[in-house]
Amino acid sequence: MAAAKGAILKGLGVGLVSAVGDVLVIKQTQPLPAWTKSTKTKEQELTELRSAIDFVSGTLDELGAKAGGTSAEIFEALKMLLEDEELFDVATANIEDGWSAAAAIGKAVDEFSELLGGDPTFEERVADFQDLSKRVQARIAGIEMSLSIPATGRIVLVGEDFSPADTAQFTDAVVGVITYKGGPTSHTAIICRSKSIAAVVSCPEATALESGDRVLVDPVGDRVVVSDDQSLATKSIDFVAINEEPLIPVRANIGSLEDAKAASQTRANGVGLFRTELLYLSAKTEPTIEEQVASYTEILKSAPKGPIVVRTIDAGSDKPVPFLNMPAEENPSLGVRGYRLIADHRGFIESQLKAIEQARAASGREVWVMAPMIATAEEARDFSDLARSIGKYKVGIMVETPSIALIVDQLGGIVDFVSVGTNDLSQYLFAADRMNPSLGALLNHWQPALIKSLARIASGASSAGITSGVCGESASDPAFAVVLAGLGIESVSASKSQVTEVHNALSSLSLSDAKEIANEVLKQTTAEAAKATALSEIAKR
Repeated sequence: MAAAKGAILKGLGVGLVSAVGDVLVIKQTQPLPAWTKSTKTKEQELTELRSAIDFVSGTLDELGAKAGGTSAEIFEALKMLLEDEELFDVATANIEDGWSAAAAIGKAVDEFSELLGGDPTFEERVADFQDLSKRVQARIAGIEMSLSIPATGRIVLVGEDFSPADTAQFTDAVVGVITYKGGPTSHTAIICRSKSIAAVVSCPEATALESGDRVLVDPVGDRVVVSDDQSLATKSIDFVAINEEPLIPVRANIGSLEDAKAASQTRANGVGLFRTELLYLSAKTEPTIEEQVASYTEILKSAPKGPIVVRTIDAGSDKPVPFLNMPAEENPSLGVRGYRLIADHRGFIESQLKAIEQARAASGREVWVMAPMIATAEEARDFSDLARSIGKYKVGIMVETPSIALIVDQLGGIVDFVSVGTNDLSQYLFAADRMNPSLGALLNHWQPALIKSLARIASGASSAGITSGVCGESASDPAFAVVLAGLGIESVSASKSQVTEVHNALSSLSLSDAKEIANEVLKQTTAEAAKATALSEIAKR
């Protein structure tokens, strides 16, 4: 059934710009052939596979050069994954087991995707990796996967989701994007935000839209309106800094040397989350302390001025690091991950802490360390005692489980700080798989239950005499960062691309204003009302 004129379709907005345009529904390409056993020789299948991979790699080079910027970096990273010799070895083994070239690469990518799952940093890249697998299979089958997008007009693309190869084909006519699935950290969201294209993701009702419909893409309002009336768009807030410094420090999230260098070009006051596991995902053997020290030292020296919060390895059965040999689990989100690795891999946790300490001394930087997936005060004390016995840094924990969130006020004298990971806290608080697109509304950071939890964490930390921060995706939302400051959170750490926006927002009003805004938000009972109240209250000041 087609969407009626004036209909409002709810989703998750990306960015602060709105747009009116003509819908172009992107249909799924011709189905790929089912995986089958081979009727050719192994040599023929290997030749066919290598040729298809080379073709797709060449296409990535062309699209990356065309896209530039953030997309070019993502294309390069995906090309490295596609051309990984270990991936080809697994595909070769599948061919030797009798599978066709298409089936061999499909099965190999499925296996590698399991290694990358379970963390929002990697989950969205899994979809991109799977798209490359489909493109190799399509090349083998002779199926065309390119998009046909007009170069003129005002086009709003509508589809299930869009891969890097898809977004690289966006023309200047694309003013809006709507996806049935995806999330705020998907490639579609990243590109639309960087190119100021109005977008609403995780909008399942958009399946009712048809090519030719006129729609208003209203990300600030988290909606799509079947209308060509631009005046219906929810007004965004233009934050104007009136203070030299923000209400609370704004730090950056990083995971690599490149991230550290990029963050140092922003107004970030240090690093609020250094994801160390990104350095180990392809390591087949455990790195020596010397190798870790060299890597950490270079990153610490390149990071923006200010404290650097280093998270110890957040890996496990859902996101296995090869040299840890973690067994698969039926429910990895509730399994052995993060600090829980200490039971079987204490030696590596200790070596990592020693390397961080040596890098701290070598770089001369102020370093804090924290452990992920802490569930009890006893676990917090165990980590704190271990870390303090090894290094001269502040010690903290991630607050990602409801159990630890309830007892932050009991952590005084155990840790120096807590940092909230809102992605995981939301997942466990609402019993909602963060990768299930149908549950996106529950994972909205404006959910009242999450906001009340954050208020309790801030209050508990204050009474315990420890500092609190937020380093989840929610901290990258400028308006939400204002609410966090009003709740009593003492620092935020945002995606490096959002640091300036968050910095401006937190420099645009007084702390008393932020507290009044937070108090009004706390009275709301729906995510929509909480967000609308925050935007309205901020606009008054």
